Amino acid sequence: MTDNFTESLLRPTPAAWRQREWYVVTEFERTPSVNFRRAVELSHTHPGFAALMDERNILIYRNIYRKEELLQFQALLKLIKNWKGIKLYLNGERVEADNLGSGIQCFAQTVLSAGTTSERPEQCQMFWREAATASGYIGCRRSHVSMEWQGEFSIDLPIWFAFGYLDKNQVYQLRQENLESAVMSELLEYHYCPLLRLDQIQAFLRSFPKRIDPRKDREWRYARRQAERNAPVVTSPLFDQRAAREAAILPVSPEAYTAYLRRVAILGAV
Repeated sequence: MTDNFTESLLRPTPAAWRQREWYVVTEFERTPSVNFRRAVELSHTHPGFAALMDERNILIYRNIYRKEELLQFQALLKLIKNWKGIKLYLNGERVEADNLGSGIQCFAQTVLSAGTTSERPEQCQMFWREAATASGYIGCRRSHVSMEWQGEFSIDLPIWFAFGYLDKNQVYQLRQENLESAVMSELLEYHYCPLLRLDQIQAFLRSFPKRIDPRKDREWRYARRQAERNAPVVTSPLFDQRAAREAAILPVSPEAYTAYLRRVAILGAV
């Protein structure tokens, strides 16, 4: 069961906003804070700045930031986030500063600051089901659930088909609720990342097959338990404990795995 806030995040984007670029709006007014002058200076240097008079005849300092400008947004937010009366709007919807989560910060550090540090930049991109295996993760690396299969299990991250079990008829049953919970519970913290669309990721997860029978689904085979279940013990805190360390079924090959995903329409034709 989800609360009202979570349900609002999973609601499809209103049609009026689908054709618009991602943006966030800040509004603040005069305050005795020692940071006020600096906030005004930052606002005036931003191309999306506008000074408006509201219905109270109070001067409002407004800025509009696109996703490419989130480093500037973070600089301003750091100054004004604790002031009374500030307003934030994300894609037209009012948002409380305390509910921004980590998505904007992650995007700024991972995408906008890529190349400015010695760390290897992550290949962040908008989620598309047609290329869901390209990034290696479901939705985003922050989901901590793998979509990519190259012939062996990771000891750090579970793959999606590890969330299941063999029933008494030797048919593999996917525990879809556990899989969805594992992915979505991790991504909720990053819901305001400009590249995340939680409703699309949730719909993608619900398109997964509920059962796989290697006797009929020829892209799969049963795991040879003695020979193939001797992987190192998982110690990563990112490994969801609802997933098996190694699943009871395995793709015949990486090529067969991709072919299966397309056959059952998990991936689109590319």
